Amino acid sequence: MKLKIAKTVAALMLANISVQAENSQSTHLDDVNIKTTTAFDAQIKSISSQELEDKQASDVKDVLKSIPSVDVSGDARYAQKIYVRGLDDKSSNITVDGAKVGGQLFHHSGDQTIDPSLLKITSVELGPNSALSGSGVINGSFVYETKDPSDFLEPNEVFGGKVTLGYQSGYERKTGTVAVFGRVNDKVEFVGIGTISDDGTLRIGGGEEFTSKESRLESGLAKIVIKANDYNTIKLSYNRYEDSGDRQLSGEKVGTDNEEDYNSITRDTFNINYEYKPDNELVNVKANTYYNEQYLTREATSEATYEEPEREYKNTTLGYDLRNTSLLGIHKITYGTDYTHEEQEVSADGYRVYTTGVTEDLNVSGGEIDNRGLYIEDEMQLNKLTLTLGARYDYHELGGIYDGTFKELSPKLKAKYQLTDELALKTAYGHIFKGPALGETLMLSSTTTQDDDVSAQIGNNFELGFDYDLTNTLNADYSIFGFNIYRYDVDNYSYPTKNNSLSSESDVVIWGLETMFSYEKDKFGLNASHSYTDGKEKDLASGTTYDPKAAHIHLFKIALNYQLLNELKGSYSTQFVPGNTWNEYSSTSGVIEYERGGYATHDVDFTYKPNSMKNTTFNFGVGNIFDKKYVSHNGFGAQTTSTNRNYDVGRNVKLQLSYRF
Repeated sequence: MKLKIAKTVAALMLANISVQAENSQSTHLDDVNIKTTTAFDAQIKSISSQELEDKQASDVKDVLKSIPSVDVSGDARYAQKIYVRGLDDKSSNITVDGAKVGGQLFHHSGDQTIDPSLLKITSVELGPNSALSGSGVINGSFVYETKDPSDFLEPNEVFGGKVTLGYQSGYERKTGTVAVFGRVNDKVEFVGIGTISDDGTLRIGGGEEFTSKESRLESGLAKIVIKANDYNTIKLSYNRYEDSGDRQLSGEKVGTDNEEDYNSITRDTFNINYEYKPDNELVNVKANTYYNEQYLTREATSEATYEEPEREYKNTTLGYDLRNTSLLGIHKITYGTDYTHEEQEVSADGYRVYTTGVTEDLNVSGGEIDNRGLYIEDEMQLNKLTLTLGARYDYHELGGIYDGTFKELSPKLKAKYQLTDELALKTAYGHIFKGPALGETLMLSSTTTQDDDVSAQIGNNFELGFDYDLTNTLNADYSIFGFNIYRYDVDNYSYPTKNNSLSSESDVVIWGLETMFSYEKDKFGLNASHSYTDGKEKDLASGTTYDPKAAHIHLFKIALNYQLLNELKGSYSTQFVPGNTWNEYSSTSGVIEYERGGYATHDVDFTYKPNSMKNTTFNFGVGNIFDKKYVSHNGFGAQTTSTNRNYDVGRNVKLQLSYRF
């Protein structure tokens, strides 16, 4: 059945290409009018640096909190975990300037090491319905793009800078950012950004305080853009992120006032991006090659029965993506190839020494992955029908301490039919294939062995929905309402936590719905969304059926913004999550029903740009205004009976001053 579907998709594409090829010479970009904007795009695909600055975003939770179907749990930066459509981001594709961030370092900390001060734009692709989103996508993709020199430089400006200082009371977070940018000549531009952010005592709702998550973030970006001519652009960049401190290792657990040992999470990313865009509708080449290291460092420690030296747990990812886009009549065809290599290792500055005198070598070379992909996607406008057909082929090979090969052809489809001027019907399908992922790096040891029956994760995603344009009905500048239902299944679901044998753990089925509304009129804007997630999971070892952690969760989000004066704008946002229950399973306790308490939070933000102080911006805001004490429903210890609950930050007063010179 899979082969028949794949052949059908390929045949349709080849037929369309052959019909249009003879007309390619007379095709112009302006003639191709492919309408893909939806209600979901309005809230998901355009989170700009200006929005992040207005909200004084300082961690990944601030970046993603407004996005429908996305939930971020945790308080401190390194504690935050991201869930999208019922599963966390280990089922997603995450890229920074095209560089893939993969693997799990430690199961009690997050792995999206993102500093908002460096970001130009953030987008999230819900679902696995695009052939262009990379390999291994189950629930979605996170795409982060860092700032370019052109995002700062004014016309004819040669050199400039920007200084930003900020403070947030909930974390005792003191932040300073300096950016310098310039234009060497008409072909070369550069930007350098550096941020230092110190976190002190963490304050949760109700006033309780902890000192065990104090840390310092040091991040930076260096980027050179070379425009050799009108057709060729090269971007060279280096991005570093280091979050460290004498702090508890398990960031997602409840804080304490205990003294802790030093640990850090660091990411180093090197990128080369190239674009060739001549005056030819058949050629728009984009190439990206990257090298990425993400590692957890722990200082030497003494335990009751042994002493350990300093250790480093590292995940390395390198690869490339090469694609071309051709316009052929009504078709926009993108095709290309990508490659990803992942590996993990543990290195120690000496041996573990037991009190008995026995020593143990902690250095371990772990697993490796090589994934090679080919993909094609054809986006076409057929009168009232916008149809996107795609497919990707993946060859996934295990190496290092593991072995095995896995391959799959995955068809993709998206369709939108404009039934009336206002109403558009939508559907989508994406075949799911994710080769076995490397297990948690912190848990690697010399005794790690591979499961006898390692399998790829396989499934299918189906979506159905509509968009209704309310612009004329509501006499708005722009307004749209969207509704979407989805269902996806994953056989042989595997999660990296404590799973260095790469064993399959369960079969999962997730379903849900998403409702979104956007409205803009003059100086006023409104975004509102509701998402609901449910599903069933079956343990492969026992056959027991239970609820995924994200089951039964309703998530309501509302955001308002208004230009109060020419110099002053304000915004208000709220999030409401009703209480619910879910049935959790463990091999030791069986199925237990737990309850999660409901909560609501409210935030306000203001941006003031006084005319009397040119190039100066003041930001003021209050997060969690009413100091609600709560745990995200996807967070650690979410059940009301837990004594180890990872409460989110309480009332958070935010101040920020920026000056551009």
